[in-house]
Amino acid sequence: MAIKIDIMSRENIKPSSPTPLHLQTFKLSLLDQILPSYFHPALLYFLPESTNSIDASQRTQILKQSLSLILTRFYPFAGIIRDSVSINCNDEGVPFVVAKVKGQLSDFLKNPDLHLVQNFLPNELSWTPPGSNVSMIQVNHFDCGGMVIGVIVSHGVADGVTLSTFLKAWAATTSGRFSEAVCPNYIAQSLFPQSDKISTESHLFSNLDKFLLTGNYIIRRYIFDSSAISTLKAKSGVKNPTRIEVVTAFIWKCFMDACANNLPSLMTHSVNLRSRAIPPFGQNCFGNLLWFAAAAAQGTKGTTDQADLVTKVRESIRRIDVDFMKRMQGDEGLIGYKKNLEETKEQIPEEANCLYFSSWCRFGVYDIDFGWGKPIWVANSVSTDSYSPKLNNVMLLDTRFGDGIEAWVTIEEQYAAAFDENEELRTLTSIDPSPLEFDCRNLHL
Repeated sequence: MAIKIDIMSRENIKPSSPTPLHLQTFKLSLLDQILPSYFHPALLYFLPESTNSIDASQRTQILKQSLSLILTRFYPFAGIIRDSVSINCNDEGVPFVVAKVKGQLSDFLKNPDLHLVQNFLPNELSWTPPGSNVSMIQVNHFDCGGMVIGVIVSHGVADGVTLSTFLKAWAATTSGRFSEAVCPNYIAQSLFPQSDKISTESHLFSNLDKFLLTGNYIIRRYIFDSSAISTLKAKSGVKNPTRIEVVTAFIWKCFMDACANNLPSLMTHSVNLRSRAIPPFGQNCFGNLLWFAAAAAQGTKGTTDQADLVTKVRESIRRIDVDFMKRMQGDEGLIGYKKNLEETKEQIPEEANCLYFSSWCRFGVYDIDFGWGKPIWVANSVSTDSYSPKLNNVMLLDTRFGDGIEAWVTIEEQYAAAFDENEELRTLTSIDPSPLEFDCRNLHL
């Protein structure tokens, strides 16, 4: 369906108390420096509640007040990117857009157009050069009382874990539980001190630059319910496989079969480093604490065993262990980083069909409650233009009840039809279902 959005207001929401002088220059960590700086999003969809009498203007005011309060803890989000190594935390504030959407949210959710979800965001998913805001927010009110909250944050400052932690803290504050809202831990700055010797040519994804392509990409959602995941686990051939391992391996195999050009196939997967530490860092550890695992397989259609791919996925992720992470800590962190980058490069063929996976599973985003109920849908958004270079990529998210996986698959148009027509994929998944009807427990009933 077409949607009509009118922007009602724009303002900057500042922290409720000034950021202390000694915190006004926020130094990025080494792990922040190695990531490209661009906006990444989160979209939370809330149906109207018949028992909630708070109107749109009241909700907006409550959201602004609670945002101002929580920004005293997440103060870098209210800042401006100064350069490649620091944030100016001068309390510039978070650009906050309020929009009115004509129509019913339920109508949009019956068959959501993935190319339109960007309209609920305050800005394009663009690069964030010096002078850019660290974060931006848009609150979209539908005629029915439903709403969509769209948030974007610079990936040069914070990863998906930090973004989800912020959303949970903001929601707790909005619902009157500020004392329970998590406080971010800024330990990464000292554990992984920044370096003035790192170059843009040696960023984390530099090994994947050769796989970036412009052109038309097709986006589709594939839902794996609990039964499908159990089926994949039974075929995995490894002990105690995780749902991430089996779904990743299965989608990778479908991608290999769709390409069918005899090039090697490269799977890369984001890894949360917080859990790799001993003892583990908390999920409230602010910033970017991630790496990507890599594994390659021969891409000949129909010749690769599913169990072999699960093993490759598992082994690639397990290579990123506590020693791998420790090498990047302290004053010699840059040396360790370069060693890790070279180790990762060894897993990457010169030519390959590349598929990049990232995951928001187990982030707890469906438990976010601003005081008017939990979201009916938590979604990602991807750039849909044909001129920006992209990787074939998959975003994995929890389903609403936590027992399934929603996979957003974005692949080159030339491979999309063959991928989508994969018989086993169509048997195991539901394709682009309405979030209103979606329940992993009875999806195929």
